[in-house]
Parts: sequence; structure tokens; C-alpha cells
Amino acid sequence: MNPGSIPGEASSILQDLAVATAQRNGPANMQHGGEPPYINGSDKDSWLDLSTGINPTPYPIPTLSNTDWQTLPLKRDLEALLLAARVAYDIPKKIEVMAGPGTEALIWQLPNIIVGSANIIGPTYSSHSASWSHWNSVPTSISSNEPWPTHKHLVLVNPNNPTGNFINADKLISFAKKLNPGCILVIDEAFMDCTPELSVIPHLSPDLPILVLRSFGKFFGLAGLRLGFAVGPPNLIRQLNARFGDWSVSGPALQIGKQALDDHKWQGLMRDHLQGRMNQLYGFLKRPDTVLGRTNLFLLYQHQQAKRLHNFLARQKIWTRIFLDQPDWIRFGVPGSIKDFSRLAQGFYDFYESERETP
Repeated sequence: MNPGSIPGEASSILQDLAVATAQRNGPANMQHGGEPPYINGSDKDSWLDLSTGINPTPYPIPTLSNTDWQTLPLKRDLEALLLAARVAYDIPKKIEVMAGPGTEALIWQLPNIIVGSANIIGPTYSSHSASWSHWNSVPTSISSNEPWPTHKHLVLVNPNNPTGNFINADKLISFAKKLNPGCILVIDEAFMDCTPELSVIPHLSPDLPILVLRSFGKFFGLAGLRLGFAVGPPNLIRQLNARFGDWSVSGPALQIGKQALDDHKWQGLMRDHLQGRMNQLYGFLKRPDTVLGRTNLFLLYQHQQAKRLHNFLARQKIWTRIFLDQPDWIRFGVPGSIKDFSRLAQGFYDFYESERETP
């Protein structure tokens, strides 16, 4: 069985595409967007895109009225969204929350309110390093296993992307208390929605120098909506909020975001669904090679022929993520259906068959 093939002129450039994708991702860091090599718009639906950590089963978008599209965002709708976020993220009363046009936009403004040198626990999502380098000073990359200096700001992603590693909330709180005055701990919880019990947010207090980012689009599968949140001490959140003008979040995003965050039943069912899907993927991939880490939205796989596997799957129109400085890493997003699992399984089977046939 062959799930599909790419036209000859596209197939010939897959080797270059694999390298280009890894180069965009930087040195073992994750960049946003998988960007499968679609030939054209009509070709898009024939691809199985496993290169992102976005939920392939999105929240059902409610019907919006013409007024929702034709009028400017209302203050009361923003307040309703923030109240829904407070409940969904279990934000303490004295901690502030703001909404922005996606966490990517928030990341790129953070160095403007948190001035000074920073350490970033890596390898991780590359926009953190890029934004700090652009606005402030080039950050230092450190390992999660080495001592964390307390005389600089510290930026980390929890659970980490792409490794899936978690850092205990107690450890984060304890470290924040040791930071030198003026230093801030920035925690990007973009993939925390699958495991809210591990979030540091419920443990925050105004005296703790911690600022947390939460992504809406990944867990709810609506990345194109462009909605994200920052949570932390009032003075920091107000400064960050001031970097954005009025109406930074669209009216439709306010409406859809509130409904989704208020829908706790859907969230609980989706967490169970994604865990089941990931357990299936984990069990399938944990063969002779190694699973290095995972969340319920993506899995990092170690394979000695990662680039060759990536290219082979791409010829079946299955798009994955590889890394320039980690040639044996390949990352898979969780497939969204039994059909997608079967397609990936067939791709793996065909790959190993082709490896056996290679002299």
C-alpha cells in the first residue's frame, strides 16, 4: 500500500528541504510552524502534517454573528475572556493576567520590559533566544542539569519543546526565591494544558519574580486564532500589556477563546483523548530506537537515520521535524485519527522494508 506520492519535480527537492527545515530550526532549537512543502493550495489536504505540536482535533468553533466581525473588540468581552482564563488556569487573586495576539508576540516583547542579561535553558524553542538577541543582549544557553545562576534572568519552556522534559513546580518556586533583586524567571507553559496539575501558576504570589506564558492555540487546536496569555505580578503584566495598543486581540478571538476556556468538560475529555493517542504513538515508536521525551501533543524520537526517515516519509506526504545540530532527532506530533496512525505505520513499514533492500 502506498499512501500517496509527490510529483516528480517536488520529490527531487526533498533532500534540500530536509536540510533547509533543520537550518530554520537552528541549533537543536524549535522554531514555530512546520511549513510542509505544499505544491499548491489544493495539495495541502493530501499531506499529513506531524511537524507541529498543535492538537489535530480542534475545539469546535462557535457560530459568530456579522456584528462580531464588523465591530471593534469590546472591553467587556476582553474582561470576560480574562475571567475565563483565571478560572481555567487557576490564577491566584493577586496575580495579574493579560491577553495578547499569540504567545509569539508576547515573547518578542518580553525583553523590552525585562532588561538585562538572560540565561535560557536549552535546547528549546528558538524564538526566546532570537527575541532576546534582537532587543537586548545575546542570551547564554545552559542545561537544565547544571546549576542555574541567580544573577541573571532565566528563561525556560516547561514542558520543554522539543524534548518534552518537565521541571517540578516546587523547584521553580524555590529557584525564584533565590534570584537576585530585579531578576525574573520566565516560564513558557505553551504545552502545559494537557497536564494543568503540573503548572506553576496556582502557586504564584506577587512577591515571586515569575512571569508565565500560556498558549491558547496549541491545546485547543486553533493556532491561527492568535491568542496567548501572560500571567504574573501586576507590575510586570501591566508593563507588558502597555507594549500592545488597544484591540490587540480580535473580537472573534475574544468570543471563541472565552467559550473554549469555559468549556471544562471538553477540556477534560480532550486531555483523556490526547493521552490515549500519545500512548498509542509511544507504544508504536518504542521499538529498537529511543523515545527521548514526550508530551501528549508531541514526541521526540531518536533514530540513527532521522534525516533519511524524514525524507522517506515526506515522499509519502508525511511531514515531520528534524534538527540540524541533532542529526539523530526527529519529532512527531500526535496523529489525529486511526487513518493517520495507519498512514504513519505504513510509512514506517515501507521505510524499514526499503532499508533491508538497500545493499
